[in-house]
Amino acid sequence: MLSSASHMPVIAWAAAAACLSGAATLLLTPAMIKAAHAFDWVDYPQADRWHATPTALMGGVAMYGAGALALLFLGPLAGVGMGVGLIGGGATLLFAVGMVDDLWGVGPTTKLAAQVGAAVLLMAAGHVFGPEWPLWVSGPVTLVWVIGITNAVNLLDNMDGLAAGIGGIAAVALTAFAAAGGALPAALLGGTVGGAALGFLWFNAKPARIFMGDCGSLVLGYGVAALAVMGQGAVAAGPGVAVLAPICALAVPILDTTLVTVARTQAGRPVTNGGQDHTSHRLVTLGLSESAAVGTLHGMGAVAGGVGLTALVVEPTLFYAACAFGTVALGVIGGSLGRLDVYRAARVGGDGAPSVSMGPSSNAQAGQGRWQTVAAYLVGDGLLIGGALAAAHALVGSGGLGSGGLAGAEGVPIVERVLLVGGVQLAVLYAMGLYRRLWRHAGTPGIARIVGTTLLAQAAAAGGLSLVYGLGAVSAPLLTVDGLILTLGVLGSRLGRRGLQRGASLYRSRAAPAESTSNVLLYGTGEQAMLALRALRDAEEMDRVPVGFVDPDPSKQDRVVRGLPVFGGACADLCREHDIDEVIVAVGETAPHSEQEVARQCAEAGVACRSFDVQMKPLGAGREDSTHGEPMPGPPA
Repeated sequence: MLSSASHMPVIAWAAAAACLSGAATLLLTPAMIKAAHAFDWVDYPQADRWHATPTALMGGVAMYGAGALALLFLGPLAGVGMGVGLIGGGATLLFAVGMVDDLWGVGPTTKLAAQVGAAVLLMAAGHVFGPEWPLWVSGPVTLVWVIGITNAVNLLDNMDGLAAGIGGIAAVALTAFAAAGGALPAALLGGTVGGAALGFLWFNAKPARIFMGDCGSLVLGYGVAALAVMGQGAVAAGPGVAVLAPICALAVPILDTTLVTVARTQAGRPVTNGGQDHTSHRLVTLGLSESAAVGTLHGMGAVAGGVGLTALVVEPTLFYAACAFGTVALGVIGGSLGRLDVYRAARVGGDGAPSVSMGPSSNAQAGQGRWQTVAAYLVGDGLLIGGALAAAHALVGSGGLGSGGLAGAEGVPIVERVLLVGGVQLAVLYAMGLYRRLWRHAGTPGIARIVGTTLLAQAAAAGGLSLVYGLGAVSAPLLTVDGLILTLGVLGSRLGRRGLQRGASLYRSRAAPAESTSNVLLYGTGEQAMLALRALRDAEEMDRVPVGFVDPDPSKQDRVVRGLPVFGGACADLCREHDIDEVIVAVGETAPHSEQEVARQCAEAGVACRSFDVQMKPLGAGREDSTHGEPMPGPPA
């Protein structure tokens, strides 16, 4: 019996562990919900928490119990012993500390000590981050990795179903990677972690009936961190592939922790304090529902895990390109979400946190912010240039579409050629002003400028290669493919934020009937209309959704301004076509006759019509306010 079982395929062991762990979680979690309410292990709503109703805690007890059962039963059958046992000991240590924290609370020093101990047990089992690196490098990196990912998943447990879903998706990807290399201990552990997380998701998805608590999130974070380390030695691939592939599976927790750390530091808030400023909260601020925000992050986790798994089926050069493009995409998403103002309550004393400084140093901080933006663009474009070259080399150089040139010039190191091409292209992008303006509102002229600049960069790169290495170093097919990929990448990096805004706006408009919101059409495209749009988007209550602008000037129609389309035609027809509930006229004093005509058309279509105006009135000492005691005009009921 034991002999036949021990020869089962690795993937079969992973599937058996996932089924057993998942089934046990489905059976144990309902019992844990009843026990939590009986012993008052309940998380009540608080100002810095997202849930609105008392919810059972200690779901991690069911997850840990189910995982332990699966490992204790299947481990001996599979013939894995001491290695998995040591890792299980690390999980048990974190489970105990997390349970004490859930019940009575522990300090950050105690948690950190437990995480260090768990990382040491992982290394004692023979697993280190970067198995081919010197121990004096891999040891500290392993320690930082385990602590970082464990805390990242712990912090990600801020919305119903988020941490369980992300952890389960990452475990599935890491298990597939380990199983492809025949790493039985990692596959068995991965199946156990994935089954427990996805089984718990049934009870933790919105509306959550139970939270996993620290006793669950710390163990889940440690489990996926350990899996990422264990799978690195399983697959023989190009330099760095075995390290990059597991990192891809955990891209969402890494993005969230990085975003929160940077945003809180810039806002002058303690990094260790909780708050509603995570990636999930920012997506809700952007206009998504809670379920849509969680689903979006689940989708991002699945895509990132899929990118990691491409390392198993494509050559390393193409995988490096995919990682570079993925990093830029995450940077665009993180940068866009990081600009959302989620600390408004702090500035008015909502949670007691320090407000953003508006003192004399503001100008210096603004200047520093501009340089940070330029630096971010340079790094992103560097990744795009390297990724485009790598992809072109894989598709053309080794695919027979071209010979010689960058891919095959004899006697010239490839790194030297790549540095030359990349340096020339970056210099051209900088010289042509792609770092001296904001691109989130760019229209057709901006797109044309980007395309022209990248073409010029390709021509300059070809000239540089010819000048240094001769005409034989220039491969027209390779540079053509490289230019196409680079152009698409630069366009995506510059227009990505606008795409996110338009996507969120489209979602809000589609969700408007279910959420009792009003579709709003803005009449005018001048400064007054831009102020009106900003006021609508900055409003605390998302009861109005801007759908687009309308302008009688034909030269302004069929364009996109601030992420919204500019329509032409009669307001009455547009209101019927786009299901508009309200028209806001924002033309100031430039066209007073327009207000009357728009109001007439709105009355014809049965749509509310309002005028947006900004006025400044002089105030003097002893002058009474003539409007004192009178209600200020507000939004429609």
